[in-house]
Amino acid sequence: MYERLLPPIQTYEARDGRSLCYRHYRADSDKLMILLHGISEDGQYLHPLAEFIAKRQLAQVVVPDLRGYGLHPIRRGDVEYVGQHDHDIEDLAVWLEKSEPQADKLILAAHSGGGGNVLRLADKPLAGQVNAYLLLAPAIHPKAPINYEKNHMSTVQLNVPRLAVLTFMNKLGIRWFNRLTVMHNDKPPARRHGRETLELSYRLLQSRAPSAKYERSLKAMTQPTLVLVGEKEEVFVPGQYAPMFAEHNDAKVKMILDADHDGILSSEGAFREVEQWLRELA
Repeated sequence: MYERLLPPIQTYEARDGRSLCYRHYRADSDKLMILLHGISEDGQYLHPLAEFIAKRQLAQVVVPDLRGYGLHPIRRGDVEYVGQHDHDIEDLAVWLEKSEPQADKLILAAHSGGGGNVLRLADKPLAGQVNAYLLLAPAIHPKAPINYEKNHMSTVQLNVPRLAVLTFMNKLGIRWFNRLTVMHNDKPPARRHGRETLELSYRLLQSRAPSAKYERSLKAMTQPTLVLVGEKEEVFVPGQYAPMFAEHNDAKVKMILDADHDGILSSEGAFREVEQWLRELA
């Protein structure tokens, strides 16, 4: 994809002693953005947006490969427990606070499935350190109005009966089977590049989504928030973002012309909106 253009991989130590990977796009800025990737990819595909932000000196950008993803994951498509991504991102923020003391404004950003991670953190202690949120075509929750009732363009398949059984078992405190796969992405072979994570365990999938009371997380997002969605968005219902966010917080929602779900990451229109918003942040 962008191997020759990417910053080198760096590592930080999570609370369980594991080394996790990230890439750091450096800039002369006191803003530091942690940018989270989608549900089946690692952070590499976010390069166009991260590079644009850093080259314009708008913010330093840190793109982690979440646990279960990347070139050499501990276990592809799996974590140790539900919520481990929350802890990993918190540990990354602490690591960066120590290694980049000049960056005193934290922006939490995400594309697609990374939106679920952001919402999970919006009502947790890390939110107290977050100065702003940037969301691009974010996933929210399966019950949110942005979801199609049936999306025939999606290659993602959920094992709904297994999800239901495991959710019930977890309510009873039974977590022995959380390693079982509940999501499969049947991405066409011609579109694969070898770094995808196409099967997710129950505990990883749940680590990437807020609770069923996702509205509480939206209400907790009181910091300046910019939401961008493409006019040609095909994964979610683009016209539902503005009314959904307006019901719960003061996020600025912008429609980007001629952009689809992934195209928004390299769209000139999206770049203009991001630049203006970042320059206006106090």
